[in-house]
Amino acid sequence: MLRLMAVRKKQTEAPFTFSPRPNRAAEIKWRPWGGAALRLSREQGKPVLLAISASWCHWCHVMDEICFSDAGVIRLINDKFIPVRVDSDRRPDINSRYNLGGWPTLAFLTRDGEMIANTTYIPTDQFSRLLGDIADLYISNWDKVEAAALAIRQQRQDLPRLQPAKPGRAVMSDVLKVISESYDQEFGGFGWEPKFPYAPALSFLQTTLADGDIETLDQMLRTTLDAMAAGGMYDRVEGGFFRYSTTRDWSIPHFEKLLEDNAALMAVYADAFLLTGDKGYESVASDVYRYLCTVLLDPQTGAFAGSQDSDERYYSLGAGDRAETEAPRLDRTVYASQNAATASALLRCFQAFGDPQFHGRAIAALEFIWRRLWGDDVGPSHYHDGKPHLSGLLADASRLFTACMDAYESGAGEAWLERAISVAKWLLANLEDKESGGFFDCLTPLGSGGLLAERDKPIMENSVAAASLIRLAQSTGQPHFGEAARRALTFFGDSYKQKGIMAAGYAAAVQRLFDPPVRVTIVGPAAADATGMMIGAAHRARIPFRSIEIVDPETHSEELEAAGYGFRGQPVAYVCIGTSRQEPVIDPSILSDRLEKRRRQFRV
Repeated sequence: MLRLMAVRKKQTEAPFTFSPRPNRAAEIKWRPWGGAALRLSREQGKPVLLAISASWCHWCHVMDEICFSDAGVIRLINDKFIPVRVDSDRRPDINSRYNLGGWPTLAFLTRDGEMIANTTYIPTDQFSRLLGDIADLYISNWDKVEAAALAIRQQRQDLPRLQPAKPGRAVMSDVLKVISESYDQEFGGFGWEPKFPYAPALSFLQTTLADGDIETLDQMLRTTLDAMAAGGMYDRVEGGFFRYSTTRDWSIPHFEKLLEDNAALMAVYADAFLLTGDKGYESVASDVYRYLCTVLLDPQTGAFAGSQDSDERYYSLGAGDRAETEAPRLDRTVYASQNAATASALLRCFQAFGDPQFHGRAIAALEFIWRRLWGDDVGPSHYHDGKPHLSGLLADASRLFTACMDAYESGAGEAWLERAISVAKWLLANLEDKESGGFFDCLTPLGSGGLLAERDKPIMENSVAAASLIRLAQSTGQPHFGEAARRALTFFGDSYKQKGIMAAGYAAAVQRLFDPPVRVTIVGPAAADATGMMIGAAHRARIPFRSIEIVDPETHSEELEAAGYGFRGQPVAYVCIGTSRQEPVIDPSILSDRLEKRRRQFRV
């Protein structure tokens, strides 16, 4: 008992996250990623052991409790390697480059950060043999090992550059075909086991259905959403969804819960309610919201924790027994991209259901990000654990950009449009590839080692940024934002097919690019309930996309007069579809139908 207490104390003091159960992983002399670790590798002639884990990851915990708690493994790692430990949520840039097989990732690197070998969890005896083999190989043949690694780097750099190709409407049909071919007709969802929700694919189905009824797609969407909500992936006691199902029929989940997954699914179910009118989908979205607010929300800051640990025993308990049992550990780190995505999802719920509590929670989380994690010079910081860390990631900037646009279009005020413009300008100035188009995933500081010296262009984050740039161009009338979006989408115009179902977000952004722009200018006092009713009606229209501008007549009288938009004491909606200006609408009860009917006339 004394030994375990000492171990727990050491873990608390360590700057790394280990399994919450007893283990000796902290006895390994872990170092953070950085130039210092690579320099030490050069000086001591030892390879780097890079361990990438996640605070919510079951097998990462098992690795800590078994392999990393074995006395021989601890001694071997400390003697023969430079051990580096990384949390994948805190360092997604490292995870995206070195993780080839899930969590935990165990990557063996040269002193320059090049990959020698890579594995995930393996039993202790196999891991010990692998450690010994890698150490012996590196010591006895280090020159050959590093020469081979450098040759691989050269081959990577010599690969032909992707040739941009203008995306066409075939992108949407191509991705729909992939989604349809991977659809499980018996149990819903895509693929077999393990089965993930693939929220971007579901969202793309929804935007496609909003443009017209397609029976097969409607059945695909409903069957999947119903099966997920009825299966073991959905926690009926505390609300929220687990990360994925280990079985094809959704019956047995992997029990971790992630903020970003729950936010995405909350938005999907809210959109499903708008599409179908099925109150069951509203109930699911509201129940996910319950989980977010009762478990992940920090009421002091308004921000949300990143994840909750996996614990099969806890989640097998009923409501009464859970109340008496310690809940699985939370990672209370606040991640910018995840909180921004959650704010967007909350705003979608507000638009769908009209309940102002969704709006209030969204704006509180966004205000935290803006105050604590945004800097006009450095851009967004990735996470906050008492202070901000790791600035300049595309994922954070693109999600924050989108959330600012969502806040503005939900009636939160013009300040959010100005903030969206600030994020867009930072993106264009710091992450855009001026030659080939598209956005790099991170700012690379000089001297950054290994694979981090090479920036990447992830299709998902580029698609999120491009979609918001299109929206911003429509809201501001500044075409250079839309041109940057087109360049980004063009960069992937040939390679998107390689992404399979993961190209769903790209297809949605291309769909927005080709969709006739629907712009709704709502003129009315910003704080008036009647203005809010008009905004809500515009959002509830069953159309794929819309851009909503909210103009207060008290502060923008000159602009309104110049545009020919009048105000006679009650809110009015001016609608433009493509280049066609429609008749004004003063009754919010008819605005949704009016938008749907006029949009159908312009369907391409």
